[in-house]
Amino acid sequence: MSEGNPSDPNAAVPRLRFPRRARVRLQREYAHVYRAGGRARGRFILVVAAASLNPPPKGPEPRLGLSVGRKYHRHAVKRNRARRVLREAFRLARPHLPALDYILIPQMGQMDWNAQEVARELQKLAAKAQRKYEVKCAAS
Repeated sequence: MSEGNPSDPNAAVPRLRFPRRARVRLQREYAHVYRAGGRARGRFILVVAAASLNPPPKGPEPRLGLSVGRKYHRHAVKRNRARRVLREAFRLARPHLPALDYILIPQMGQMDWNAQEVARELQKLAAKAQRKYEVKCAAS
């Protein structure tokens, strides 16, 4: 399998995985991102981004946290679909994102989306949130 030429079996294919180390998991990490992070709002999502409290041993990399509550939708099936779409969008955009912790919050009323659209928006919003985070850090 190859990226450009399907007949070349030796060509490298980039692995787009979502490993455990790419997740924001602890409550204190979420609290840090909410408190110190820069925010950027788009059509589909709100992105909150901040530097990681505990960078992984292999070096900094983008990490994802999700916040999809009942305010988004009262049905768990709809909330779970939003989580799946956001995870897939992050997985697709991850190689192009700055090494920060991101919390993604879906916009209310947005249900007609796909991962590619959200990934494109995430890349734009991540850069905007990073600039706001850097300004916030410089002011502190």
